[in-house]
Amino acid sequence: MGFLNPYMLWGMLAVALPVIIHFWYQKKGKQIAWAASQWLVDKTSLRHRGIRIDEIPLLLIRCLLVILLSMLLSGPILNQFGRDQEKEQVHLVQADPKVTSNFRFELENALQRKERVVFISADLKPLADLTNIPETKGSLFFLQQNINSIVGDNTHLNLYLLNNQDISRLPKIVVPGTYKLYAVKDSAQQAENPLIGFAQKTGRDNINVLIDYENQDEAETVQAGLEALKDVFEIPVSIDRATGLKSKYDWIFTDKPITLRNEQTLYVIPQKGSDNQVFDNVISVSDSLRLATSAMVQNGQLPEWLGEMLITHYQLDKNLRPLSQRQLESAFGSVEPLKEQHSDGLYQWLLLLFVLVVMLERWISLNHKTARNA
Repeated sequence: MGFLNPYMLWGMLAVALPVIIHFWYQKKGKQIAWAASQWLVDKTSLRHRGIRIDEIPLLLIRCLLVILLSMLLSGPILNQFGRDQEKEQVHLVQADPKVTSNFRFELENALQRKERVVFISADLKPLADLTNIPETKGSLFFLQQNINSIVGDNTHLNLYLLNNQDISRLPKIVVPGTYKLYAVKDSAQQAENPLIGFAQKTGRDNINVLIDYENQDEAETVQAGLEALKDVFEIPVSIDRATGLKSKYDWIFTDKPITLRNEQTLYVIPQKGSDNQVFDNVISVSDSLRLATSAMVQNGQLPEWLGEMLITHYQLDKNLRPLSQRQLESAFGSVEPLKEQHSDGLYQWLLLLFVLVVMLERWISLNHKTARNA
């Protein structure tokens, strides 16, 4: 038996209170000489001294009440006699070579122990050979269905997955009982530049850019960098060199103070012109973007730097980032099996016993008072 609030068991020490109260009332009082006392029968006076045998059951019942009350407040739970240690180990594996190669040791040991090892798929393909990985595209969509099929009250799930953004797109996965998650990061996806297919990924067929510098050399340098980015990755960029031509711009390069900031617009301003406020869509540069003053422009890194700003602003690399440990854990949750509800039945039986003992204590106590008065 376990307890939800085991510290409440300290209340059992209060069982000493009925005993103390009992002996306190049985304490021998001070004798006072009285003339009429000679007519009292010695047997009657002796009946009120020391421990009365007929009150011992009442004392034990009151002690039992204290113990039952303490157990009720502690929240008793019936353990299944160590069944948690005897749970069947089930291994559910995502069909991906990176997963099987990274957790080869765990999976081979599971196969040697004759434990159930299956791939995530529509028909739960058993894993017999780590070198033969079936092709199951979109297998994660069967994850919840597979868990419901193979996980029971007496199983412990070991889940092997590839840590990428595909997990975050799923509804929250619920596992009955206990489970352990094994995840490996997919770093190979970062081989492709996120700017490829920019229009399809963002749904933008045009990026309106405003270049508004007092220094024309700086304006021409930035325009050349944007043109290079446009030619290499086919990014639909429309560049203006004068204000007021469009009502709204997606990207603004300027050395003038920002009077009215738009949250959807990306701003690039010199650091000296910033007001020390930090915004996600405002980029401050320490040097001017001129060939004579900027080492980044001299090294030919300006187009790459501009591309990184686009990637960050439009979150083009979010599908390539692995989930953090907190995000990964929040995608899964466990629920207690129905057998744990037996603890409610135990609580109800203890409560019923407590009520019956209270009624018994009241009945015995009233009978004693009636007998004394008689």
